[in-house]
Amino acid sequence: MADTTTVRVQTSTRGLVLQIGASRRQSADQVILAALAAMRRDERRQVAAAAARAIKDDPADRAEVRAIQHDTPALHGG
Repeated sequence: MADTTTVRVQTSTRGLVLQIGASRRQSADQVILAALAAMRRDERRQVAAAAARAIKDDPADRAEVRAIQHDTPALHGG
């Protein structure tokens, strides 16, 4: 059996985890892991969005993007 531990949460939180798990036929552990993975994906999206905003606001970066877009068809034999 895998190692386990106890995490103190409000009973309403526990109930929600169990409710979601029941509807998905997943254990509480699986529900929590899925939620944590979703949080990590969201964080990566936020970082990427911030980087995109920074590029959009930088004239040199915009010029580089336009140059790449201009060269892309040639890279694909077009």
